[in-house]
Amino acid sequence: MRPIWKPYEKIDSVIRRHRIALLFNYLYFGFMIVLGFVIYYSADYFLALGSLGFGEFMYFILLVYFLVLWQSFFRSLMDYYLDSWIITDHRIIDIHQMGLFKRDISELRYSKIQDISVKINGFWQTMLNYGDVIIQTAGAVNEFRFYQIPQPNKVKDKILQIYDQFNREHPNDIEIHEPPTDNNQPLITNH
Repeated sequence: MRPIWKPYEKIDSVIRRHRIALLFNYLYFGFMIVLGFVIYYSADYFLALGSLGFGEFMYFILLVYFLVLWQSFFRSLMDYYLDSWIITDHRIIDIHQMGLFKRDISELRYSKIQDISVKINGFWQTMLNYGDVIIQTAGAVNEFRFYQIPQPNKVKDKILQIYDQFNREHPNDIEIHEPPTDNNQPLITNH
Protein backbone atom coordinates (compact mmCIF):
# COMPACT_ATOMS: atom_id res chain seq x y z
CA MET A 1 0.00 0.00 0.00
CA ARG A 2 1.42 3.38 -0.96
CA PRO A 3 1.66 6.11 1.68
CA ILE A 4 -1.26 8.53 1.84
CA TRP A 5 0.92 11.61 2.24
CA LYS A 6 2.87 13.29 -0.49
CA PRO A 7 6.70 13.25 -0.50
CA TYR A 8 6.95 17.03 -0.03
CA GLU A 9 4.61 17.04 3.00
CA LYS A 10 5.81 17.08 6.58
CA ILE A 11 3.65 15.29 9.12
CA ASP A 12 3.06 17.51 12.11
CA SER A 13 1.04 15.13 14.27
CA VAL A 14 -1.03 11.96 14.28
CA ILE A 15 -4.07 12.15 16.55
CA ARG A 16 -6.16 9.33 17.95
CA ARG A 17 -9.15 9.31 20.27
CA HIS A 18 -8.58 9.78 24.00
CA ARG A 19 -7.82 6.61 25.97
CA ILE A 20 -10.87 7.18 28.15
CA ALA A 21 -12.99 6.11 25.16
CA LEU A 22 -11.19 2.77 25.30
CA LEU A 23 -11.83 2.55 29.05
CA PHE A 24 -15.56 3.10 28.50
CA ASN A 25 -15.48 0.26 25.93
CA TYR A 26 -13.85 -2.04 28.50
CA LEU A 27 -16.44 -1.14 31.11
CA TYR A 28 -19.33 -1.68 28.69
CA PHE A 29 -18.13 -5.09 27.54
CA GLY A 30 -17.28 -6.11 31.12
CA PHE A 31 -20.84 -5.25 32.14
CA MET A 32 -22.22 -7.24 29.19
CA ILE A 33 -20.18 -10.32 30.19
CA VAL A 34 -21.44 -10.14 33.77
CA LEU A 35 -25.00 -9.64 32.48
CA GLY A 36 -24.72 -12.80 30.35
CA PHE A 37 -23.65 -14.89 33.36
CA VAL A 38 -26.37 -13.35 35.56
CA ILE A 39 -29.09 -14.15 33.02
CA TYR A 40 -27.79 -17.68 32.49
CA TYR A 41 -27.54 -18.57 36.17
CA SER A 42 -30.80 -16.80 37.04
CA ALA A 43 -32.66 -18.71 34.35
CA ASP A 44 -31.10 -21.96 35.52
CA TYR A 45 -31.91 -21.25 39.18
CA PHE A 46 -35.47 -19.91 38.83
CA LEU A 47 -36.67 -22.00 35.91
CA ALA A 48 -34.67 -25.18 36.64
CA LEU A 49 -33.80 -25.57 32.98
CA GLY A 50 -31.39 -28.40 33.68
CA SER A 51 -34.25 -30.59 34.94
CA LEU A 52 -36.36 -29.73 31.88
CA GLY A 53 -33.59 -30.63 29.43
CA PHE A 54 -32.92 -27.05 28.36
CA GLY A 55 -29.65 -26.65 30.30
CA GLU A 56 -27.43 -27.55 27.33
CA PHE A 57 -29.47 -25.31 25.04
CA MET A 58 -29.06 -22.34 27.42
CA TYR A 59 -25.34 -23.07 27.66
CA PHE A 60 -25.14 -23.03 23.85
CA ILE A 61 -27.04 -19.70 23.75
CA LEU A 62 -24.59 -18.29 26.34
CA LEU A 63 -21.62 -19.38 24.21
CA VAL A 64 -23.11 -17.79 21.08
CA TYR A 65 -23.77 -14.60 23.09
CA PHE A 66 -20.13 -14.50 24.23
CA LEU A 67 -18.92 -15.14 20.68
CA VAL A 68 -20.95 -12.19 19.36
CA LEU A 69 -19.76 -10.09 22.29
CA TRP A 70 -16.11 -11.01 21.60
CA GLN A 71 -16.49 -10.08 17.93
CA SER A 72 -18.06 -6.73 18.89
CA PHE A 73 -15.27 -6.07 21.39
CA PHE A 74 -12.58 -6.86 18.82
CA ARG A 75 -14.28 -4.60 16.27
CA SER A 76 -14.45 -1.71 18.75
CA LEU A 77 -10.73 -2.14 19.58
CA MET A 78 -9.85 -2.20 15.91
CA ASP A 79 -11.98 0.89 15.32
CA TYR A 80 -10.21 2.68 18.19
CA TYR A 81 -6.69 1.85 17.03
CA LEU A 82 -7.18 2.34 13.27
CA ASP A 83 -9.15 5.61 13.37
CA SER A 84 -6.74 8.53 13.19
CA TRP A 85 -6.28 12.05 11.94
CA ILE A 86 -3.00 13.13 10.36
CA ILE A 87 -2.13 16.82 10.34
CA THR A 88 0.48 17.75 7.74
CA ASP A 89 1.77 21.11 6.59
CA HIS A 90 -0.49 20.96 3.47
CA ARG A 91 -3.70 19.19 4.56
CA ILE A 92 -5.55 17.16 7.16
CA ILE A 93 -6.14 13.46 6.51
CA ASP A 94 -9.02 11.61 8.20
CA ILE A 95 -8.69 7.81 8.34
CA HIS A 96 -11.90 6.14 9.47
CA GLN A 97 -12.15 2.35 9.78
CA MET A 98 -15.68 1.10 9.09
CA GLY A 99 -15.98 -2.59 9.76
CA LEU A 100 -13.32 -5.20 9.21
CA PHE A 101 -12.50 -4.58 5.56
CA LYS A 102 -13.63 -1.04 4.80
CA ARG A 103 -11.60 2.09 5.37
CA ASP A 104 -12.59 5.63 4.44
CA ILE A 105 -9.76 8.13 3.88
CA SER A 106 -10.67 11.79 3.40
CA GLU A 107 -8.48 14.82 3.07
CA LEU A 108 -9.05 18.49 3.72
CA ARG A 109 -6.84 21.13 2.17
CA TYR A 110 -6.20 24.18 4.30
CA SER A 111 -7.58 26.45 1.59
CA LYS A 112 -11.03 24.85 2.08
CA ILE A 113 -11.27 25.56 5.84
CA GLN A 114 -13.98 28.07 6.76
CA ASP A 115 -14.34 27.67 10.54
CA ILE A 116 -12.95 25.57 13.39
CA SER A 117 -14.78 24.96 16.66
CA VAL A 118 -14.32 22.79 19.75
CA LYS A 119 -17.14 20.87 21.42
CA ILE A 120 -16.67 19.59 24.98
CA ASN A 121 -19.79 18.04 26.53
CA GLY A 122 -20.34 16.72 30.01
CA PHE A 123 -18.48 16.21 33.23
CA TRP A 124 -15.92 13.62 32.06
CA GLN A 125 -14.92 15.52 28.94
CA THR A 126 -14.45 18.71 30.95
CA MET A 127 -12.47 17.02 33.74
CA LEU A 128 -10.25 14.94 31.44
CA ASN A 129 -9.90 17.65 28.76
CA TYR A 130 -11.10 15.79 25.69
CA GLY A 131 -13.77 16.46 23.11
CA ASP A 132 -14.46 17.05 19.44
CA VAL A 133 -12.85 19.46 16.98
CA ILE A 134 -15.23 20.42 14.17
CA ILE A 135 -13.87 21.98 10.98
CA GLN A 136 -16.40 23.58 8.63
CA THR A 137 -15.31 23.26 5.02
CA ALA A 138 -16.11 24.69 1.61
CA GLY A 139 -15.76 21.28 -0.03
CA ALA A 140 -18.09 18.40 -0.80
CA VAL A 141 -17.93 17.23 2.82
CA ASN A 142 -19.50 19.94 5.00
CA GLU A 143 -17.45 19.21 8.09
CA PHE A 144 -14.45 17.31 9.33
CA ARG A 145 -14.83 16.07 12.87
CA PHE A 146 -12.14 14.79 15.20
CA TYR A 147 -14.02 12.60 17.71
CA GLN A 148 -13.09 12.36 21.41
CA ILE A 149 -9.53 13.63 21.02
CA PRO A 150 -7.32 14.74 23.92
CA GLN A 151 -6.70 18.47 24.36
CA PRO A 152 -9.02 19.68 21.57
CA ASN A 153 -8.22 23.36 22.14
CA LYS A 154 -4.50 22.74 21.56
CA VAL A 155 -5.31 20.78 18.39
CA LYS A 156 -7.51 23.64 17.16
CA ASP A 157 -4.75 26.17 17.85
CA LYS A 158 -2.19 23.96 16.06
CA ILE A 159 -4.43 23.66 12.99
CA LEU A 160 -4.99 27.42 12.92
CA GLN A 161 -1.24 28.02 13.20
CA ILE A 162 -0.49 25.64 10.31
CA TYR A 163 -3.40 27.16 8.35
CA ASP A 164 -1.91 30.65 8.70
CA GLN A 165 1.56 29.43 7.73
CA PHE A 166 0.15 27.56 4.70
CA ASN A 167 -1.68 30.69 3.50
CA ARG A 168 1.51 32.78 3.84
CA GLU A 169 3.63 30.26 1.93
CA HIS A 170 1.02 29.36 -0.72
CA PRO A 171 -0.85 32.46 -1.84
CA ASN A 172 -3.95 31.69 -3.92
CA ASP A 173 -3.52 27.99 -3.08
CA ILE A 174 -0.66 27.54 -5.57
CA GLU A 175 1.97 24.97 -4.64
CA ILE A 176 5.48 24.86 -6.10
CA HIS A 177 7.40 21.61 -5.60
CA GLU A 178 10.29 19.86 -7.17
CA PRO A 179 9.17 17.29 -9.76
CA PRO A 180 10.14 13.64 -9.46
CA THR A 181 12.01 13.89 -12.82
CA ASP A 182 15.58 15.08 -13.48
CA ASN A 183 14.85 18.28 -15.41
CA ASN A 184 14.69 20.44 -12.20
CA GLN A 185 11.77 22.54 -13.41
CA PRO A 186 9.34 23.33 -10.60
CA LEU A 187 6.05 21.53 -10.59
CA ILE A 188 3.14 23.95 -10.13
CA THR A 189 -0.14 22.45 -8.99
CA ASN A 190 -3.46 24.19 -8.45
CA HIS A 191 -5.89 22.66 -5.96
